[in-house]
Amino acid sequence: MGSKAVITFKMMPTSPEVDFEAIQKTAQDLIISKGAIGETKSLLEPIAFGLKAIKVLAMFDVDGADFDKITEELKTLEGVQNAEVAKMDLALG
Repeated sequence: MGSKAVITFKMMPTSPEVDFEAIQKTAQDLIISKGAIGETKSLLEPIAFGLKAIKVLAMFDVDGADFDKITEELKTLEGVQNAEVAKMDLALG
């Protein structure tokens, strides 16, 4: 059994006027389709001037997971300017 990690994907929207809920839902669906284990969690992080970063947290089996590929696909979502893996925490147990 491989190591598991909680991955935080962070997306920057193109403007404060984007449909944040739609991006969160689409991003979560994409991440689940790429092998996320169990529930995903999505939250908004205020940046400045009404702009918010969208973060999606998901657990993955680290072995064989291609987080760069997932990040590249998140960048192609409508309303997303940039995406990155903001954090990776190995899961215990």
